[in-house]
Amino acid sequence: MLKIKIVGSDSEKIIESSAGISLLEVLRKERVAIYTPCGGKGTCGKCRVKIKDEGEVIACKYFPEKDIEVVLPGEEEANILVHQTEYLEDLPYSYSNYGYLTSSPCGVAIDIGTTTVVIYFLNLLTGQIEKISSFLNPQKLFGADVISRINHCQENEDGLKVLQMSIIDALNFELDAFRVINGLSRENYEKIIIVGNTTMLHLLLGEDPLSIALAPFKPKFTDSQIRNGSSSLLNINGSGEVTTLPCISAFVGADILAGMSAMKVTNRNYLFLDIGTNGEIALIKGDEIFTCATAAGPAFEGANISCGMGAVSGAVSLFSGPGKYQVIGNCYPVGVCGSGIVDIVAYLLDKELIDETGLLKETFFIDPERRVGVVQQDIREIQLAKSAIYSGVKILLNVAGLSFGDIDALYLAGGFGNYISIKSAVQIGLLPNELKGKIYPVGNSAGIGALQYLKSDEFVEKTVSILKNTRYIELSDIDEFTLEFALNMDFTPVRLS
Repeated sequence: MLKIKIVGSDSEKIIESSAGISLLEVLRKERVAIYTPCGGKGTCGKCRVKIKDEGEVIACKYFPEKDIEVVLPGEEEANILVHQTEYLEDLPYSYSNYGYLTSSPCGVAIDIGTTTVVIYFLNLLTGQIEKISSFLNPQKLFGADVISRINHCQENEDGLKVLQMSIIDALNFELDAFRVINGLSRENYEKIIIVGNTTMLHLLLGEDPLSIALAPFKPKFTDSQIRNGSSSLLNINGSGEVTTLPCISAFVGADILAGMSAMKVTNRNYLFLDIGTNGEIALIKGDEIFTCATAAGPAFEGANISCGMGAVSGAVSLFSGPGKYQVIGNCYPVGVCGSGIVDIVAYLLDKELIDETGLLKETFFIDPERRVGVVQQDIREIQLAKSAIYSGVKILLNVAGLSFGDIDALYLAGGFGNYISIKSAVQIGLLPNELKGKIYPVGNSAGIGALQYLKSDEFVEKTVSILKNTRYIELSDIDEFTLEFALNMDFTPVRLS
């Protein structure tokens, strides 16, 4: 018998189970509630749990073969999965007549984020999601943001090749691990769909990204790129097909197109916002779409913060007061990730430990013993980042001839949007107070978009239509942006009751 330790947000227990039973079945027998909108058929990929020392797995597709520790999703994470079902497309699989190259064809959808990479493995015969993997983008060693990585390419003779191979090697590691465990060969990988920002896609394909960083900001490509397996450097079928979705501009990439396409909301006017090292914003006004990108910097990813770190074990991710914080991995705090720093700044504002100008008179320690805290420069980094995002939203509204009163909802995409406290984000002015009560996290919409593109011809047509109706606004060409940015630097008092 196997021993399975189940860890929830406020309880844990150890049960015994026979081998050969799916983890979802084990959890159901124990009456552990877990989100399974497809009923455990393997088509939605939302019954996700974490296995200690293994990472995230899909419960209905995971069959324990040894003693394991299962970490159930927290309440907020579970809510985000519900929101994904409510707000994001899950179209029926429509590739049943595709001419496959092997008897066990496998498709892969990949979202290459500046910070995190997510991979979906799809059975092309059944349309079932076999596994979801994620890992930190290894290119972070060469810079936390896209400009740093572009500079590395320019300043080092082999810089582009090094960055390209770092992501290729990481992807091949995941591809090889999945096929070995499932008794497949590289020939079974027949169809690969990839999204990411424009720079990430250039680096993946070995295309010089320098023109992205220089006026007039013209990338080598923005249209969809198709490579055969043999030229892709990926460990896949040589006759397979690797497709990157189109980008909208130099700084609004295929990840945003995929994310917008994945939305199934009926609102007439809404905002779609992905806050990361590059804040990407879309305003949907009926059939018109306005987009822009703001240089928010990597503060919300934990970079340029004195004790900043990614959302990994040891990071303070939630904070409501001294001694009242949550650390990823339930261990001692080592640093603070993006969602944690937003909470901390909101707390400092609420307790008047910083004023409207952002003045912090002395270091604020979360854990004095381990010297984990925030300093004045951290507050300045957050001010710059939050002003860039809010100002970008204001400019798009002006261009579209709308006001906040015309907006039905704001949808937060991406990893940071998953876990940020909306209340704290509104309090510091990162998200508009005018839209309080209308802000919803939707999870990894870019990854879901890539997956839907892999699954459905109908979705492919939807992306074409959305791209056709999308207009990019270059903020550096808008005189009012500089004024808005300056005006929105301070922390304006917000009543949250």
